[in-house]
Amino acid sequence: MKRAALVAVCFGMLGAQRIRAEPVPDLIKVIENQPTDMDRSVWKDKRRDAAKKLGQSKDKKAVPELIKLADSETFDIIGEIAIEGLGALGDASAVPTLQKIANDVSRDKGQRDLAKKSLAKLGASADAAPTPVKPPDKAPDKAPDKAPLVVAKPEVRPEPAADTGAVDAGTGSKLLDAGSGAPLVGAKPSSDLPALPVLSDDTIAAYDRLTFAGGTASFAYDTGRKRMDAAADVAGAWSHRVERDGMAWGTDAGAHLVTGLVNPQGREQIRGAELSINVDGEARFYSGAGIYGVGKAAASLQTTYTSDVVSDQQIQQNGNADFKLTTTNADLEVALGVGYGRMLDVGAAIRVRRLARTLDAARALGKPIDAATSKKLQLTWWVLRGERSTYRSLVSTVTILREAGVLLGEPDAGLAYEILNVLRDTQLFVRPSGLDLQIAFGEGYLRRPRGLIDAGYENGRVEQLLVQAGYGAQLDDDKLEVAGTAYARSRLFAADGQPSPYAAGATAHMTRYTYGDHGDPLGMFDLTGILQVSSDDTMNTDKGLRVEGQLGFTMLFNQASGLRLAADVAETGGIVFLGANLSATYGLLDAVFSR
Repeated sequence: MKRAALVAVCFGMLGAQRIRAEPVPDLIKVIENQPTDMDRSVWKDKRRDAAKKLGQSKDKKAVPELIKLADSETFDIIGEIAIEGLGALGDASAVPTLQKIANDVSRDKGQRDLAKKSLAKLGASADAAPTPVKPPDKAPDKAPDKAPLVVAKPEVRPEPAADTGAVDAGTGSKLLDAGSGAPLVGAKPSSDLPALPVLSDDTIAAYDRLTFAGGTASFAYDTGRKRMDAAADVAGAWSHRVERDGMAWGTDAGAHLVTGLVNPQGREQIRGAELSINVDGEARFYSGAGIYGVGKAAASLQTTYTSDVVSDQQIQQNGNADFKLTTTNADLEVALGVGYGRMLDVGAAIRVRRLARTLDAARALGKPIDAATSKKLQLTWWVLRGERSTYRSLVSTVTILREAGVLLGEPDAGLAYEILNVLRDTQLFVRPSGLDLQIAFGEGYLRRPRGLIDAGYENGRVEQLLVQAGYGAQLDDDKLEVAGTAYARSRLFAADGQPSPYAAGATAHMTRYTYGDHGDPLGMFDLTGILQVSSDDTMNTDKGLRVEGQLGFTMLFNQASGLRLAADVAETGGIVFLGANLSATYGLLDAVFSR
C-alpha cells in the first residue's frame, strides 16, 4: 500500500511538472501575439488553451494576464476561462476585478455567475466591502462647522435599471451599446419572437417564393407623325417546395405577358398581346442510396391576340381589310421515372454560416451554431420575410443567439451593423447545391390551332423520353458558385412516315459574389455558356444548333431583387449575334429553409 501511494505521488508530481513545463511568459506571448503564418481560428484555439494552462499553473505571475483577459474579453470564451482561472490561482488581488464582473449587468449572465463562484473560492463576496467609518466618542455640544461624513454601504446595481436600458428576458443581460446608456438593438424578449411555421424533424429543406419581373416597359409619342407607341413585358412566378428524408414535393406556377400598341392619328391602330400560363408539380419518393421514383404533371396555356386596323387610305388604295386573330395553344403532360440525388437551395444555410463567421471574426462566437438554433433562425427569417424593415429580424436574431449561448455579450455598433448586413444579404437566394439525375417517360396531349397543324406542328397525343440533370456547388466560403443544368427529349412512337424530333441543351455558369470590408453585399459577376441542338421547333428550324455566351454583373438592392447588365454573343445557323441587355427583377416574400 505504501509503495502504491508513493507511485501515485510520483505521478502527481510528474503531472505538475508537465503543467509547469511551459513557462508563463511563453503562454502570455501566445495569448497576446498572433503569428503571421497562423490562421486566426487556429490562433484563437491556442489562446484559449494557453489561458487554461495559466489558470492551472499555480504561478502568481499569471494573475495580471488573467485579470486583463477577464476584464476585456467579453465576447470570447477565453474571458470565461480567465475568470475561472483566477478562482483557481487563489490570489486575492483578483477580487476587485471579479466583483466588478459579478455586478456588471452588461456582461453575460454566465460570466457573472462564474465570477461569483471564483470569488467564493477566494473567500470573498460579490458585494464590495463598505468603507468603515469610526463613530464619534460622544455627541458634540454644538453643531459642527461641517456636517459629519456618513458613508453608506454601496448598493449592487439591480438587474433591470429604468435609466440604463432594457434587459434581455431569459438572460438578464442588458441590450446596451458600451458607454451609450441606450439600447443598441432594442429589447425584444423571447416571448415576442414570431410564431414559427411547423416543419417536421425530417425536413431537409424547403422554400416558398413569389417573384415579379419586368423585362421592358415603354411609352413614346412622336410629335412629328403624331403617333403613340407603348409596350410591356412582365412576368410573375410562384414556387413552393418541401424536401424530406423519404420524399419531396413541389409546385411551380408562372405567367408571362407581352403586349404592344401602335396608335397613330386616324383609324389605323395595331395591337398585340401574348399571355403564357404554366403550372407544374412533382413528387419524389426516396429509397436508400439516393435513388428515387418520381411522378410529374405539367400544364400550359398560351393565347395570342393580334389586331390590325388599317387606315382609310389603305382601304381606298389597296382594298385592305381589318385583320383580327386570336389563337390558343394548350399542353398537358404526365410523366413517371427514376432518378438519383437531389439539388437543394441552401441559401438560408449559407446565411447561418455567414453569421457564424461574422461572430467568430469579432470574437463574439461562444460556441458553434447547432442544428436546432440554425432551424430556429431560418424559420424566424422565413416568417419575417414580408417586413419592410429588418428591425425585427435583427432583434429576433440577437435574442435567439443569446439564449442559445452562441453570442457572447451584446453586439456593439460595429458588430450589429455586420449582423444586419448578413440579414440583408441579397446574394443568398437560389443557391443550388448537390447533384440530380433523372430519366422519365412522358405521356402528353397537345392542342394547336389549325394553321399550325397545317404547317406540320405536333398536335394531339405525344409520347416522349425525358432526361434532365442538375449540379450546384458553393465554394470559397460560399463566395463562388459553380452550377449547371442539362436536358434532352425525344419523341417516341411517331406515326409511320413522320420524323421523331428531338432537342437537347446544357447551361453552365460560374458566379463570383463580392462583399465590402464589413459584409456589405456589392453584387455578382457571372459567366454563362449555353449550348442547344434541336430537330423540332425549338429554334423555328428543322435542325438547329445554337451556342451562346454571356458575361454580366448584377447589382442587388433588396431582397431577391436586382439590376443586371450583360454582354451577349451567340451563333445560330452561321449567323453571329452581338448584344447587350439590361434587366430588372423584383422578388417578394422569398423564404427558404435548409438543414
